[in-house]
Amino acid sequence: MEIKGKDYVIRIFHLDRKELDDLAFCAYLSKKYPLWHKGIVVCACADVLDTRSVARTFLEKKIVLMEQVCLADMPQYSRMVKVRDEGLVVTVPIIKAYGLFKLLAEELLKIRENLE
Repeated sequence: MEIKGKDYVIRIFHLDRKELDDLAFCAYLSKKYPLWHKGIVVCACADVLDTRSVARTFLEKKIVLMEQVCLADMPQYSRMVKVRDEGLVVTVPIIKAYGLFKLLAEELLKIRENLE
């Protein structure tokens, strides 16, 4: 999937729709900060791509590479999501989307019903 910004392109290799608890737990384990915008939470991870390749691609070609993007429904904004599972309690901060993540969330809002 590609999303065009003002002077850059966001290229997403894999996109999934998740339950909020699953997204929050994954964000906690991968040390990512999910972003909220207009009722959805978006989280981007990169397990295979290295930081240097991502930075070089952006600087040379103005393409933002996102290996894995997940989204979950969260109608009302909250600064934290708590996940309780099998005696473990995980608290994940949620940030209001900004910059390219706001653009990403806007595009995902348009297609979220078509995602599994």
